[in-house]
Amino acid sequence: MWRASVLTLNQSAALLGLLIVPLLGSAAMADEPRLSISGYDPVAYFTDGKPVQGKVDLEYLWHRSRWRFASSEHRDLFSKDPGHYAPQYDGYCAIGAAADAAAHKDTVDPNAWAIVDGKLYLVHNIYYLALWREQAQEYIRRADADWQAVADLPEPVIVGPPCAASPPTTSVALKDGGHWLVIVGQVARDEAGNVVGKGDMRTQIEQVGKNVDACLKAGGATVNDIIFTVNHVTAPTEFDKYVDLLPRYFGPPSPKSTTVPMQQSSNPDLLLQVDAFAAIK
Repeated sequence: MWRASVLTLNQSAALLGLLIVPLLGSAAMADEPRLSISGYDPVAYFTDGKPVQGKVDLEYLWHRSRWRFASSEHRDLFSKDPGHYAPQYDGYCAIGAAADAAAHKDTVDPNAWAIVDGKLYLVHNIYYLALWREQAQEYIRRADADWQAVADLPEPVIVGPPCAASPPTTSVALKDGGHWLVIVGQVARDEAGNVVGKGDMRTQIEQVGKNVDACLKAGGATVNDIIFTVNHVTAPTEFDKYVDLLPRYFGPPSPKSTTVPMQQSSNPDLLLQVDAFAAIK
């Protein structure tokens, strides 16, 4: 049995196997254990049924990572059986670890979680948790098979400004070689955080395109390096009217690119959210 905290989304099964995405903070120094799951308490998912921020003075070192806890009781529970409470794949994205040839380590959102058969899983953001839920057992099977190779890959590197802090844009190393720039959660906000083009799909596509371009440049890529995009839109029919704009902002046409309905948004003025995946050196 599993339970999860998740937005309700009716997403396309065509996305399965394409999405790779979330870490847990900046890339750790080689001689310094990284802070896992952004300092959230792994035990709280089981005992409280929700993510709870851990305390700086309640840490435990395990698997080359620092784990924080909300109470000394939780720390004691973890220290006695870390394999039970720690998230799978050392707290990296459960979708990224299951991406076959493109399997990789990536960041997670502590709020995008699920417990399946008594094990904790985290993914890059809340939208992808809904996708992961649809075929959780298949994702788990693939990630379990690949994890030994993925575990030795370099840490994902957060690109930082001008890209949004959450969800972060990351540079990730792939299991079978190469690197991807993962740009997710791009919406029609300007540099000040204001929504651009309320009620205007074309204007919002253009603003999202500008935001994607800024992240591409920050990560050492261009629009021509985009392999595919995932376009979450509130009105797919309206979005399709502006298909002529997509190559300009979201790269060459790709059979892997997908448009899916976005039934819920954190802000009703936002008409779309775009995730772009680009190959980089």
